[in-house]
Amino acid sequence: MTQIRLCIGNYSGDVQTHLDYISDSNVYDVFTDSFMSEFTKASNFTEFCEMIGCDIASQSDLDKLQDDACFDKAIQSNSQFASWQDMVETAYQRLLDKK
Repeated sequence: MTQIRLCIGNYSGDVQTHLDYISDSNVYDVFTDSFMSEFTKASNFTEFCEMIGCDIASQSDLDKLQDDACFDKAIQSNSQFASWQDMVETAYQRLLDKK
């Protein structure tokens, strides 16, 4: 299963609890269909990745999402986010808020 890297950023809660919780999450737990429908032009994460040209079966492609300005432009065009980092942080925050 592919993994998503995440910067802790300005998270103000218990960091260890945060890390334990997100380490048990896979990409589909983080980017739920409802999240994707609300914030992107896709109905699910798989469809979104196809839109932006990212192979979700490839860890290297998911890693490139965080390092490649090209993906940021595709994310801007197909979602309400300015970058992959923005999208990940919002998705994780919503996941944590539900917990």
